[in-house]
Amino acid sequence: MATTGKYRIHAFLRNLSPLHISSPESARLSLADMKSVYAESKEHLPLKMTQKLSVLAPAGGTRQVPVIAANNIMGRLRRHGAKIVCDVLKARGERIKVGTYMALQCGAVNGIPDGRDVTFAEYAEARANPYIGLFGGGPRMMRRYVRTFNAVPYTDATAAMFGRTLHPLFDEALHKAPTESYRLTQCWIMSRNDDLRDLVNVAQASEVIESFESALAARQAAIIDAAAKDREQGDPRHGTRSFTALEFVIPGIYFPVCFELDVTEAQLGLFLMALDSFCASERLGGHVRNGFGAFSFTDVIVTDDDGRTLGKNVFANSRLVANNKFVQVPLAAWAKAANKLHAEELDRLFALPQEPKAKKGKSVAEEVA
Repeated sequence: MATTGKYRIHAFLRNLSPLHISSPESARLSLADMKSVYAESKEHLPLKMTQKLSVLAPAGGTRQVPVIAANNIMGRLRRHGAKIVCDVLKARGERIKVGTYMALQCGAVNGIPDGRDVTFAEYAEARANPYIGLFGGGPRMMRRYVRTFNAVPYTDATAAMFGRTLHPLFDEALHKAPTESYRLTQCWIMSRNDDLRDLVNVAQASEVIESFESALAARQAAIIDAAAKDREQGDPRHGTRSFTALEFVIPGIYFPVCFELDVTEAQLGLFLMALDSFCASERLGGHVRNGFGAFSFTDVIVTDDDGRTLGKNVFANSRLVANNKFVQVPLAAWAKAANKLHAEELDRLFALPQEPKAKKGKSVAEEVA
């Protein structure tokens, strides 16, 4: 059996720019007070809400707080871990089967898990594997040995959610967020312009649009005709001008995060590298093209299961400190395990069960007899 240890990795994830993780709920924005409403009315703009979690407040009632869902975080980390494994195989010129690739990326080979009981030998082999023993998955749905929690701001309403997962360096004066939900989010109105309707850059348009004057006249006539029928909305088939509203978490909110691991040193090393890759390249949520989703990852501390500190200053400027004394040991263990990682082994561990051979039917003579 592989020798494992229990670790907790604490950090503060802070959004440095607006954060919008879409919620599917239908809402509208009241222009009178710039607040969300749930009434269908042409007086209000369509509003894209950001994901929230309802929590029971100490004084009764519920409060809604922004949330970065645990499956959102872990799904991204799995893919970063998969990339690291794929880079190892690529460097050797090895290739894996498509099912193995899918299992590395999302945990599942297909939508039908293998229902056979897992033998102890299969469990021990998967548990020792640097990737499967960490992120789990595959046709046998092997257990994942790293877990995280829904990341929410620390408020009076959410304080009870943290318990033993609260960051050892938590400072209420610095890290606590306002309890009032409306102070954590803001709504913006977003517009899509129609340059030809507004006659913007007419000279440029006339130089590149075929039959410019007749084409523009026809387009304007269609827009005017549609607007006459519905002054408020116009006709989206002809014009591009539109207004929508977007809710987002204001910049500067701290989300204390905690990962709990029961892993080998090599698996811990792979996870730290995946976490480093996540911080280096990810942007959270949507509207990244507009600068949304930037974050910092600070005050990273590793403790054991009893809360004793094992490693400090593990990250600096949101990047893993490779020469940190604590970090060096799991990184060295991962490097050693990576040298023994091969495509053939992963293909076997992630292989679907073989279809049973069909029994041969009896011949006509046998059936008569």
